[in-house]
Amino acid sequence: MHANQLKLSQSIVKYGGQVCERRRDGSVPLANVTHIISNTIEFPEYSQSIAMMIPVVKSKWVTASLAKNKQAQIRPYTPDPRMIFSDVVLSCADIPDTDKDTIIGATMAMGGMYSDSITKLTTHICALSMDHPKVQMAVEKKHKCSIVLPHWYTFPAYRKYRSNGF
Repeated sequence: MHANQLKLSQSIVKYGGQVCERRRDGSVPLANVTHIISNTIEFPEYSQSIAMMIPVVKSKWVTASLAKNKQAQIRPYTPDPRMIFSDVVLSCADIPDTDKDTIIGATMAMGGMYSDSITKLTTHICALSMDHPKVQMAVEKKHKCSIVLPHWYTFPAYRKYRSNGF
């Protein structure tokens, strides 16, 4: 076991969790687990774990959960590479409602989350101009987030669909 894995396992046990060891054949006993911690989806039981609705999360999820003293949301910690916005927490500023709904839907479909307000977790503000109060507040407070135009969302989505043969 690597040093990071050992430290992670010790933290899980220290705070009341259990670490389930692999079987002799290397398989994961899915009937005995509530979460699978993996930074990749490249393991034989991935499809079965998803079918059984067992969350597969990156190791950062454990750290975030411990910091919050409760289980963190799962969506931002998925190792699924198809979820290209898994690290995105979006807030919209002066976007028309129909466009806003489309942008939020696309963000969530690709693993991201939406927040109506700007929080310390917000990573992106989608705006048509720098004049909106949300944008002004983020700039004034030197919030570490990207301010993007709606067109920013079309490029990653286009790349995703092109790579799937569309």
